Amino acid sequence: MSQKWVFEALVKNDTDAIGLIAYALYKHKKHSLAQSLRDQRFSEQHIQDQVKIFHDQTLHNSLSDYRVRAENYMNAICVQLEKDITTKFDEREKQFKQSLDAREAQTKKDCDARIKKERRQFIKSVQEYEKTNKSMLSIFGAWLISGIPGILASFLITALVIGASVLLVSEEKRKEVFASLVAEYVGIAKDKPKSP
Repeated sequence: MSQKWVFEALVKNDTDAIGLIAYALYKHKKHSLAQSLRDQRFSEQHIQDQVKIFHDQTLHNSLSDYRVRAENYMNAICVQLEKDITTKFDEREKQFKQSLDAREAQTKKDCDARIKKERRQFIKSVQEYEKTNKSMLSIFGAWLISGIPGILASFLITALVIGASVLLVSEEKRKEVFASLVAEYVGIAKDKPKSP
């Protein structure tokens, strides 16, 4: 019956968590007192008497102490839970951020690689288009400025320039210029007599 009174004094209703914890703290202290007296080999009657004194003192003096201790206990649990949750949240947030950064870096790398690939394909297709759709003038121009055909091209251009300039002068001057060119390129001297 005395246990019920302490319970009723500490616990206001079934949802009073502080009261339930306070009662558990009371029961723990009561059990510890009895166990300590048993360890010291006191008689069961002496132990029962001491437990009753403890019970009566609790009812008259210590009820508020147990509720304060229960509140402190609950506050400590809440603080610890908050720390644990905050720590876990911070760790998860860090993991998510690292994961996001890694995905972002991979996406950027993939995009850069895709852009380079598309750029190469575009340049290749433009070059193929230019090869298949070149005008005769651009083909002739490319031939004129390329390596070995360049030599032939310079000879051809020289011949065209000389030919054009010869057309602009008189016929007598043309013969003279033509004879000097033949003599220069073929190696015929002007002074050699002509054979009969």
